[in-house]
Amino acid sequence: MTHLTSRQREDLYDRCRGEAEYPTCNLCLLPITRGQEWDESHNPYLPRALGGLVDGIAHRKCNRDHGAQHDVPLIARITRLRQKDIGAFVKRSRPIIGSKRSGIKVSFNRPPVWRDSGKPLWERR
Repeated sequence: MTHLTSRQREDLYDRCRGEAEYPTCNLCLLPITRGQEWDESHNPYLPRALGGLVDGIAHRKCNRDHGAQHDVPLIARITRLRQKDIGAFVKRSRPIIGSKRSGIKVSFNRPPVWRDSGKPLWERR
């Protein structure tokens, strides 16, 4: 997160204000009056982490709520999809016993054995 200097914040406020007395929040479309906290806001459909550009300013609460409800899940989803695409994604849960990822091999009519050695479970190392 980059922090804007006071001068940069003032310039952004004036640019978003235009000819009106107060600038408009680009998320809730209500005016941002004196004394209200505000943040720079990026494109509502493309978060900054994904290349979104500054689109205006928004009330701090509107911006943070939008980020928590829209941006964070979208970024997490895209990160997971990329990891799956390149083969880097691994589930964090333990594998199901008997599956190919587990170290245990289960048969119907034989006791379970370790996959790597073929020894019964109770004879491990």
